[in-house]
Amino acid sequence: MKGQGQLPLIATLLIQASSAFAMMAVPVLVPVDAGPPRLTTAGIGVYVLFAYVGAMSGSLSAGPLVERWGAIRTSQGALLLSAAGLAVAALVPSGLMVAALLVGLGYGPITPASSHVLIQTTPAHRRNLVFSIKQTGVPVGVALTGFCIPLLAGSTGWVGTLLTACLACVLTAVASQPIQAGLDAQSMSAKRVAGSASRWSIISVLRQVVEPLTVIFRHKGLRSMAMVSFLLSGMQASLANYLVSFLTTSLGVAALAAGFILGMSQMGGVAGRIVWGYLSDHWVAPLMMLSALCVVIFFAALMSGALAFWNLQPSLAALVGLMVIFGATASGWNGVYLAEVARQAPPGEAAKVTSGTLACTFLGVIVGAPLFGLIASSPAGFAGAYLLEAGLALGAAVTLYGFGRRVAQSATIPRGA
Repeated sequence: MKGQGQLPLIATLLIQASSAFAMMAVPVLVPVDAGPPRLTTAGIGVYVLFAYVGAMSGSLSAGPLVERWGAIRTSQGALLLSAAGLAVAALVPSGLMVAALLVGLGYGPITPASSHVLIQTTPAHRRNLVFSIKQTGVPVGVALTGFCIPLLAGSTGWVGTLLTACLACVLTAVASQPIQAGLDAQSMSAKRVAGSASRWSIISVLRQVVEPLTVIFRHKGLRSMAMVSFLLSGMQASLANYLVSFLTTSLGVAALAAGFILGMSQMGGVAGRIVWGYLSDHWVAPLMMLSALCVVIFFAALMSGALAFWNLQPSLAALVGLMVIFGATASGWNGVYLAEVARQAPPGEAAKVTSGTLACTFLGVIVGAPLFGLIASSPAGFAGAYLLEAGLALGAAVTLYGFGRRVAQSATIPRGA
């Protein structure tokens, strides 16, 4: 790291974990304690849809926010938005979809803001590993929901559990204040410094929100990456949001055990992100690594679908093993992906480009997670939902492999040849 040692990585990782915890709190809580809303499996999908509509909007706004306020200040504001959403979910159950939008609006800017910090503070030869470590904050946050939410629900119920998650977001925002000035001074763009006194017009704000998507779709490589992330994000969200429901309803697993398995699957994602990042820095080209991960997702989804179809009840150890592998891949691709996106971004525009690709990523969740929930609630059940996921994973693997081959071939062709 340049300048401040490991501080940027630690700060962004903790912020990412708190944001992910907030995002997953309600979907994990509902199968354990449905509370006043009494959501079904399909209802969880609707909640996720609203949350990721907010996340996509928040992601697209991240570029101009980071330029104006700095990455850490933007992240603090985002955490407070998520905290507000959790408070609404706890205290106004009829406003659950408004709560989902608020939580999503807080979740959206976190990754672009942290990428803006790390792309400027991380040496190029360590970028895949550092981005992967930072992105472990997502599975760490999801794992904490699996480990903590069922336990909290048993003692504090719906309201107490969500207010505890709300407090965690507020405390993280407050704890990041001592390092805010230093990191934001280092990460703010020259554009923000030069124009800090200028006033925004509605047209300029809209232009800045749309610009990330314009940059993405003009750039062939970034466009391909965004399309693949659309598929992968839907699979990742389906695993995290529906695993507890799948285990409890299809396989008859107890709620506490299901929460434990969810936590272990996300710890697999933590380990996977670090390992895949290291391998991508030293041994395997990033696009080929992502293709290999999709192949493993294919087999893991196929096996999960088989368990549901034949109503099998394997041992706890076997379920943990399968879901750790599933999590290591379906929740482990993001760090390598984001490092590759940042590498392809024009200089100084990592936050803008990341926010544009993440808009496509979140759109994948908006489409993929509710679709998974609808299929799981239909006569096809979880078997049909996981079979669809397996097919999409195989398609993503083929797409990434072909893209990686083209990139490798173009890199070996001398200029002017």
